[in-house]
Amino acid sequence: MRDQSKYHTLFTGRMVSAVFLAIFLAGLSGCSGTYGRLVVNSDVKALFERNEVLPDHHYFYTESSTWPRAIIGIHEDYTLQSDFWHPVELTPERLKRMLEFPGDFRLLFMSRNGSDILDKNGRRIGVWYALKNTYDWGVVQMIDDKTVNIILQTSSGKIIFLPFRQSYEE
Repeated sequence: MRDQSKYHTLFTGRMVSAVFLAIFLAGLSGCSGTYGRLVVNSDVKALFERNEVLPDHHYFYTESSTWPRAIIGIHEDYTLQSDFWHPVELTPERLKRMLEFPGDFRLLFMSRNGSDILDKNGRRIGVWYALKNTYDWGVVQMIDDKTVNIILQTSSGKIIFLPFRQSYEE
């Protein structure tokens, strides 16, 4: 009788563990399908540094239009859903002005990142350009197949919200 109780306890413990593992894996698989990612691409960095604007992309910036910390271009087939990003009608001339640093700030923030923005299936849906050490990476959240939210984060995982400075008028 004692052996039967031992096997019953062992079987019950394994069943409980299997149920928890199944619930955990189901939750994990539900989360993984809704996120895209950023992939560093030196061609994207060069694109911005040549002040090239992709004609089939809508552009957005963070912080200030006179000195944005990050600029993204989202392909016209997709919609950006975010209160953090501000739309901008970008031209090569305006992009050049936005990327010029005033005075001594040039020495502090010379290094920048360029990345492709990929959806959950690995398709390129946009481009990312940001100052290193301000926004080192971001979260690409796919709300649905054609709607994306880009959440900016630092390498420490914290979201930075800096006060807006006055924007210039065109």
